[in-house]
Formats: sequence, C-alpha cells, structure tokens
Amino acid sequence: MSKIHFRGYDELYRDIAKWERQLPQVDAVCGVPRSGLIPATYIATRRNIRMVELCRLVENPDDIIKRSPLRDVNPVMRYDRPFGNRLLIVDDTSSDQSVTFTDLREKLAGVSGLEIAFAAVYRASAQSKVDFFYDTIPQPRIFGWNWFRHWTLRSSMLDCDGVLCEDWKGPPEKDDDPAFVEHVKNAKPLYIPHVPVQAVVTSRIERYRELTVAWLKRHGVQYNKLIMHPAGTPELRREMRDHAERKALAYVRGFKSKPASLFVESDERQARKIAEISKKPVLCTDTMEMF
Repeated sequence: MSKIHFRGYDELYRDIAKWERQLPQVDAVCGVPRSGLIPATYIATRRNIRMVELCRLVENPDDIIKRSPLRDVNPVMRYDRPFGNRLLIVDDTSSDQSVTFTDLREKLAGVSGLEIAFAAVYRASAQSKVDFFYDTIPQPRIFGWNWFRHWTLRSSMLDCDGVLCEDWKGPPEKDDDPAFVEHVKNAKPLYIPHVPVQAVVTSRIERYRELTVAWLKRHGVQYNKLIMHPAGTPELRREMRDHAERKALAYVRGFKSKPASLFVESDERQARKIAEISKKPVLCTDTMEMF
C-alpha cells in the first residue's frame, strides 16, 4: 500500500513561519481562497504589508495594492510609507499541473503594472509551476484541513464516535443506559465526509444499528457498509478488548474485494495499533497525524 503523505495544522503553521523568513521582499500578498488565505494572512501580518483580495485583483488589477490599504491606525498608513508593485500570490499547495496558478497566470497575463510571483507552501513535484515553495510533498497526499472532502475517502473506512461525531464523554456504557442512547441519537457531528466512504467501522454494539443508521442519514454521511461490534452487551465488549483488532481486520478485508486505502480513527492508541496490524495508513484525528 502506497504511503499517504500528510501534514496537519500544527505542521502547516510551523512550516509557514519558517518559509516566511525565506521569501523575498514583496509589497503585498494575495491568498487563493480558501486554504491559501492561511499562509497569505500570516505573511501579511508578520510583515505588516497589504493583503489583496483575489477577486478584486482579477476584476481590476489597476492600482490594486493602493486600493488594498491597511487600517488608518496602522503605522504604514499613518506615516504614508511608500510601497512598490511586487505582489505574491499564495496558496497552501500546488499540484503537478498547478491548475489554479496556470489559470491565474492566463487571467493576469496582460497586467503590466504589477510584478507578480506565485508561491505555495507545498508543491507536488519539480513539475509544479511555482516561483517559491517551502517543501515538496508528492502524491498521494491529504492534509488536516481538507481530508474530510478528499476523494481518497472513497476507498476509506471511518470510525464513528470521535470522528463522525463527538465522542461519548460519560461513564462507561451500561447494558441499560438511557444517557448513551441519547448520545447515539443526538451526538454532535464532528467530521462529516463530503464524499462517499467505503465503510463506517464502530465499536458500538449491534443493538444501536438502527439509531446509528438514522443519525448517519440525518447528517448526510454516505457509506457502503456499517460494521458494528457483535457483542451482545457493552460489558462483554469491554471484556473482549478487541476494538483495534476488529477495525484492522475490516480494513485489511476491504469492501467487496475493493481494498481500503485509509482508516480514520480518533483514539491515538487504537490508531497506532490498527496501522501496526494492517500495515496500512491510519489517520488519527485526535492528534492529526498519520501512522
């Protein structure tokens, strides 16, 4: 199974801070919505320079830096500090084809009043059409800020509590437990995938299947199979202590002869064990790291 390259939010912020010190001097930055706004905002704030809106730039590039002022109380504005025409257009990532940047280059090809450079925190390869980058992260790759809408999820399996919805925070579940039933019915959604997933694999016992199916349907979770724990009671399930083993087995088996390429688990200990048993990638949402 191919390694899935991953970066979480903490790593992104760390890398942006290091990258900013390597970038040349510019007079303004422009973030590509939405993820590109994260590095662009950091660079603009760290350097106290102007930030240009991409839509305004494309619609009318004339004097766009001048038309993108800072607040009146900012020293740059108060002392009318001079600026030039160097604009850095920033995104979080760029693919091999650099589709977004290629499109922007074409749209801005006739602009003569700006010295434009294109930068991405992460490029896919040397083929990426970027002027500046911090690191190369090849495909396949997903990130902490986009994994729940990434098409990789079509061949993935997800845990329920702690991933799709907030985890149960009460005492250990009992055989007759109205509070846990209420959780199953009305748990707050956490990471709802935007694409169909291969399977939902949970340690909830079978008696909660109907309620779990209803919750998944209500929150628009598309999946092929719901795999639940076969134990008759929560007490027996705890005695079996096989959460990670069961999930790893489902992961290895895949769905209808279609292999799964990613498992998403909330608990760090279980995530490590699932990865160890399956020898396949596991994303842990509690720590936002890939095992």
